[in-house]
Amino acid sequence: MRRLASALLAAGLLAIAGCGGGDSGSPLDAALAYLPKDASFAMTFDTDVDGDQYDELGELLKKFPFGEQIRGNLLEGIEQSSGLDFNDDVKPVLGNPVVLGATDPEAITGDTGRFLIAMQAKDEGALDDLIDKTKPKKVGEASGATLYREDDTAFAVDGDRIVFADDEAEVKRALERADGDDHFDEDSFNRAFDGLTDSALSRIYFDVEGLLKSDPGSADARRVRWIAAMRELGATVSARKDGIDVEFRVRTEGDLSDADLPIASGDEAPPVVKREGEIGIGIRDLAHIVRFGENGAQAIDPAGFGDYEQAKRTIDKQLGVSLDDDLVGQLTGNVSATVAAGGGFGVRAELKDRRAFERTLAKVADVLPSFAEGAGFGRLRLSKPKGGRDFYELTRADGDRVVFGVVDDVLVVASDRRRAAALAREDPAEVPGAKGSVALSADSEQLVNSLLRQYGAAFGLNDLGAFGTGLFTRPLGDLNGHMSADPDELRGKLTLAID
Repeated sequence: MRRLASALLAAGLLAIAGCGGGDSGSPLDAALAYLPKDASFAMTFDTDVDGDQYDELGELLKKFPFGEQIRGNLLEGIEQSSGLDFNDDVKPVLGNPVVLGATDPEAITGDTGRFLIAMQAKDEGALDDLIDKTKPKKVGEASGATLYREDDTAFAVDGDRIVFADDEAEVKRALERADGDDHFDEDSFNRAFDGLTDSALSRIYFDVEGLLKSDPGSADARRVRWIAAMRELGATVSARKDGIDVEFRVRTEGDLSDADLPIASGDEAPPVVKREGEIGIGIRDLAHIVRFGENGAQAIDPAGFGDYEQAKRTIDKQLGVSLDDDLVGQLTGNVSATVAAGGGFGVRAELKDRRAFERTLAKVADVLPSFAEGAGFGRLRLSKPKGGRDFYELTRADGDRVVFGVVDDVLVVASDRRRAAALAREDPAEVPGAKGSVALSADSEQLVNSLLRQYGAAFGLNDLGAFGTGLFTRPLGDLNGHMSADPDELRGKLTLAID
């Protein structure tokens, strides 16, 4: 039986290697019907091995060295371990979506393990033949279906439909749901994917509202208006001949304003700084995110937020500044950040008024060591700009440091002076196709190479050498992404180019 379950779950891998009707309105609807009406999680896998998605995936695999050999070895290994022939035994069953779903919220928020797998076979006779070949133990009948069991896993076959669960009782409950009217359905599932691609290798559904309400620990978080307004999250993974796309959408509902959103609204995307082997992130109106965080903190912990506000007022009075207006309020333009695999970082932020910000920074810098120590960062030493230098420097006893200062109307914060100086001279670039107030870009080939140099030895990859590593990462192109928000949804996309 485990061989049968493995064969169905590994359908995508087998399909790359190998490059009847139920009572419901569609095969997807039939499989989803085994889940509760308020299902908190469902994930579908495309098994149409002759469809466009697998054609695209096969083309992508050909771009990597030894791709044909790797998929051949993969198929051979799976067939040997399962005792099944893909083309003769498994492929005739495939074609409709496989559904993996949770039967209660604690399968996601806790550790109940209450998941099930369901599918309507493309050919009922082929499903019967596959079951006969795997020789599971028949243990009875329920709701017109035949029950089987092996070790700690149970499953049932009802005509051309099959459902797996951890135990027999869970299988019986799933069969009862599918026979009745009180179950999950395709319309509820599809609601999460409005505006996302229709053609996908996998689609992932979360009932965010239900998950939050089922978790007592989320009560504080739900005081934040935007979090309380979240309903479903839908995500898709799809293949193209030149890359992989991941799209997601969080549907929100309620009387939200732009001020309630976690990121600034609007389609205008910020530029990013692109550095070899690093991830570049762009944010438009960082001040909006700061205000969202403050509003959330106030809703979750009013008393703690009151202490925070009092501390700000004290600093304002002592230094003669307004942290809200003179510091955070300056960050309404574009911010570009870079993060390196080795831990280095840099941030450059456009300023509304350079001269005013320099005066504020000179006053605030003096209290940063004591502020950092109070926040648990340990003792720091502050060095101020002198001798024509532009940067302040905070240094810990272990040598870790943060460099910051204003250069040509831009605030620069970085992990070292060389990076800060280079970042100040950078000209941020637009991310192709980006929309919204958050953007991301990286050369994935260089990024993966950098990660392998840093951590490859831990995974036994140090013997590949630079040539071997580059051979396998060369097809990787740019990784680009973006995220946008409005009162009805938060939407985003990641695209990995494969050349």
